Amino acid sequence: MKRFLFFLLPLALLAGLVIILWPTPGSSIGHTVSFSDGTTLTLKAVTCGTEHRYPGRGLWQRLLRLLPQKLLARFASRRDVLTTTRPSIAFWLARGGNTQTTGDLVLCDSSGFGVWGGYLMMRLGPPGAQVEGWAFDYWPRRGPTFTLRIYERGRQWGEAKLIGQFTIRNPRFNKYPVWTAPPPPITAHVEDLSVTLLDLVAGVGPGSYNHQPASNPTHSVTRADFRVERAGQLTRDWELVNVESGDATGNWIPRYWGTGAEGDVKEAELMPHPWPAESAWKLRAGFSQRSGFLPSELWTLHALPVWANAPSNHVTLQTNLQGVLLEYTGQARRSWLKGNHHFNFRLTPPSPDYRLTLVKATDDRGHEAKVENWYQSPSEWAFALNVNPDAKSLDLTVALHRTRYAEFLVKPRIILTNEAPRH
Repeated sequence: MKRFLFFLLPLALLAGLVIILWPTPGSSIGHTVSFSDGTTLTLKAVTCGTEHRYPGRGLWQRLLRLLPQKLLARFASRRDVLTTTRPSIAFWLARGGNTQTTGDLVLCDSSGFGVWGGYLMMRLGPPGAQVEGWAFDYWPRRGPTFTLRIYERGRQWGEAKLIGQFTIRNPRFNKYPVWTAPPPPITAHVEDLSVTLLDLVAGVGPGSYNHQPASNPTHSVTRADFRVERAGQLTRDWELVNVESGDATGNWIPRYWGTGAEGDVKEAELMPHPWPAESAWKLRAGFSQRSGFLPSELWTLHALPVWANAPSNHVTLQTNLQGVLLEYTGQARRSWLKGNHHFNFRLTPPSPDYRLTLVKATDDRGHEAKVENWYQSPSEWAFALNVNPDAKSLDLTVALHRTRYAEFLVKPRIILTNEAPRH
């Protein structure tokens, strides 16, 4: 038995080395695509998790790849780590040639539908010998493989040319549930609000109120249209401020491309978003009030001095609205905001579900101050106003109000497969 184990151990080590060093079957590791100016991108590795390290070329780096995530974090270098807040997939591409040549990575499912956007990227190494790590927290998970396509950008946004593609083995391939849901329209009730999802259309171009097909996947969004009623009456007092989307395979995308309105219809453009080949999506749409506030939501600060230079010993003013401590913290300027005076507020405890709206700002001469811009976080708000230079004081009225969320399980429809042309 000892003699048998003596011969078996080297064979096991050799088999392990073959697994590490041999290219992954069914994938495009080592393949290269070329831009029109000769710049190249070569797929070197694919990693999965929340901490991504370029495996490197050495045997030690490849051996480290076999370790569990906890041991890998212990023994591997803490430098050059691409960290994501949610589990993600990262593509490591070696760049040859011009570092200024730009391209976009599009993730395509088995139907050929491509989704773009919402990635983190970092570069390693000197110019001319760089490795780029591109991390996405969403990807097509239902099939054993999917396609990563590379598009070269044109002169204007939306102009793009397919220059090549890679086959990627799915690191989270599994048997996932299949959701079933009806198509729009669907209505959800949130307290005294009724929110109707009128339509959900994938493959349209940005700003396409008439559902015009996108020119290519890097220009493709999903449009969601909503109508809001309060107490049975159509209302324009509420605006769409956030849309999250997800599917049955575990993709959850907590961001959107933009929002707008066309008459009584509130619309959102989702980029990125799940793949429409999924039989159903979950949507979570947030709506925030913009007018018609209750007295219990309002706070008026009278005769606030308008300082040429904000004093450092400002006295904080505070009130309690809806169980949240709201404080006025002074006029410290934020360099990235326009406006000649900035007024700052703080919420305690921090709450992303609450929003602060500046309802009115009137100076001591009776002139209204115009809002130029604002900043928000879960705990801080700042309003940048253009105040009359002759004003000595200002009355400010703000409203603290809670975002309401409507949830839908819905079947999307596709206006364009956005499948790449076949050569």
